[in-house]
Amino acid sequence: MPGPGKNKHKNKKKDKRTPNRQLGSRFMQLPPELRGEIYSHLFLSTRLMWGERAFGRTARQSIRSVSNALTLLRTCRRVNGEIGTTWLQQVLFSFESPEAMLDKLANIPTATRALIRHARVSGDPLMLSWEDDSVYYRTSQMLKLLPGLALDRLTILASRVPEVRYHTLDMLVRHGTGWKELYYLSHDSAFLAYADDDFMYERRYLRVPQPAGWQRVLEKRDGVRSGASVEIYRATSRRPCSVLLEPATRAVLVQTLAAGQDLTTYGDQEDISLMAAGERDKEVLVVVRRGQGVDYAEKEGSPYLEDGDIREDKQAQTWNQIKAEEDRLLHYDDDDDFLADYEEEEEQPLVERYDHVDEYVWPPLHFQ
Repeated sequence: MPGPGKNKHKNKKKDKRTPNRQLGSRFMQLPPELRGEIYSHLFLSTRLMWGERAFGRTARQSIRSVSNALTLLRTCRRVNGEIGTTWLQQVLFSFESPEAMLDKLANIPTATRALIRHARVSGDPLMLSWEDDSVYYRTSQMLKLLPGLALDRLTILASRVPEVRYHTLDMLVRHGTGWKELYYLSHDSAFLAYADDDFMYERRYLRVPQPAGWQRVLEKRDGVRSGASVEIYRATSRRPCSVLLEPATRAVLVQTLAAGQDLTTYGDQEDISLMAAGERDKEVLVVVRRGQGVDYAEKEGSPYLEDGDIREDKQAQTWNQIKAEEDRLLHYDDDDDFLADYEEEEEQPLVERYDHVDEYVWPPLHFQ
């Protein structure tokens, strides 16, 4: 028969529970609603970056976000659970090219892609195929490979060629989906002022007075009473980012027909007021807002665009299939020296820091 001491020791239960280290956390003692506001404040000021920035015709450098951009999601299960997928709706997804955008967003589930609300892309056209003449697919066409995309705002840093800028925006106004609001930024004013020259290009990039021309197009798409709108703002100084980040310093731009002009002759000559010294290099922001009640989400199998739709030209392939085919064409001769002059040692990525999430840097190639 066991003694009293042994019974006491045997009946004593051990506390095997793991100590809750969050009990002493002042942050976790805050109301859940307040913690949610703190999470939102952090992610709304966070920018995630991908792609390569053009420093020259062949010089590129990878751009990356700061390494701790999403550290909060990895702190503990409770915080991760409280945040859930809401961060996808709050951070800014920033891409240095349409190709970088597709590399990232085309390879995630459609349901995840549909949660993203803010994206920015540098709009230099992506060249695909060396067959015949080079074919350039612009950002308006790239989005067709991203079904489910339903951004609150898409920001585009426009390309460096004025005619391409104008045509890209024209295509976005006419056919663009996947966004409710479009911010189209240009590093100078030339895309609204160039003289149309059918000698230099195979097709005419005919300008008409803006924003009235794009307003008519958008109202035809969404309805006159839908509230759809197109507005143009021009910086009053030459400070980078001022047209977007300093609203008080920008001016509304409205173009009109001069005496003796009509819509077919308006773009034949340069707009001297915008192309003058000290005026041409002022930034421009075009804000396009879709109408109320419009279903602007990018659809699977949407109708082909009228101007070289990438899905039609590439036989409705996925982005990964298209890219693999282009890689095959690029290395068609299996010559190891084919790209030797262009291949350089991989450089460390440039980590871009910022004070405001919407700050932007124009690719240096734009000014060469």
